[in-house]
Amino acid sequence: MPPIDEDNMKHSFSRRAVLGGALAALLVQRTAAADPAPSIRLVVPSSAGGPLDALSRVLAQSLGRHLEANVVVANVPGATGKLAAVQVANARPDGRTLLLGTSATHAIAASLFPQLPYRPEQDFAAIGRICTARFVLVAHPSFQARSLDELIDAARAAPTPLAYGSWGVGSGGHLAVEAIRMQFGIDLNHVPYQGTVSMMQDLLGGRIPLAISDTAGAIARVREGKLVPLIVTGTTRLAQLPQVSTFGEAQVPFTTESWCGLFAPARTPVAELARLEAALQAALEDLSVKQTLGTLVYDPGPMDRQAFRKLWQADIAAWRRVVVATGIRLD
Repeated sequence: MPPIDEDNMKHSFSRRAVLGGALAALLVQRTAAADPAPSIRLVVPSSAGGPLDALSRVLAQSLGRHLEANVVVANVPGATGKLAAVQVANARPDGRTLLLGTSATHAIAASLFPQLPYRPEQDFAAIGRICTARFVLVAHPSFQARSLDELIDAARAAPTPLAYGSWGVGSGGHLAVEAIRMQFGIDLNHVPYQGTVSMMQDLLGGRIPLAISDTAGAIARVREGKLVPLIVTGTTRLAQLPQVSTFGEAQVPFTTESWCGLFAPARTPVAELARLEAALQAALEDLSVKQTLGTLVYDPGPMDRQAFRKLWQADIAAWRRVVVATGIRLD
């Protein structure tokens, strides 16, 4: 048996260690490339550029950090949110497809559309509420009214019904003004638009005297003197418009708040819903999300999934009463 060459053996072990380390590093790189960070699709029922879209993009970044995932915003506008809702309702219940739903898609639609292609309560699982939103009824400065009382007087004195714009038939804004019309027995003529941009153009141009708007779209123009606020939805005064009375003060029976929440497809595992809920609650504490809510004049409204589901069910019934009272039904 020949003598052992210890120097050669040490050199051989060293080379094997280097080669082994290089091979391990290569395997790690290939594994990382084959298994990237998980991707989550956040479906938003609006076009790019609007308030809901702006909120979704900041929220997606924050959710991505807390979930250690890549959250991608997918804008699916059209059909008053039905197209977006159907996509998520039919998605795999694995937590990878979520919906930024609203009271329009998940509380109003159930009563408004007899042939709704999804069932809000059966096809979705609530993850949590994000915020609430207000509407403000505004007038062109040339219109004589400066308050709700003056609007009522003007409507009763007008030879033909006063026109008002909203962002669509059956929208939350449309139903809010219809609640005013029914409460005070005045004639108003609804002019539906495809969105708030064209509606605002006609209002600012004096082609319609009145419109119901989201607060974010109206406050800057109110401050510039281009619009006059008449009344705000809700029961407490809006900090940005403290001089404007509320529906609650005027005893208009429309106190249900419009909201925005996060939803997953039904049958998503409870453990996954809990993980998404924890990430959402953490995201709503991030400064970037809070600042965006403030800029968009959304009221922060964090609510866990159990409490949110109870509110959601109650709001379906509340909105149904308004829809039935107005007699609005859509195909």
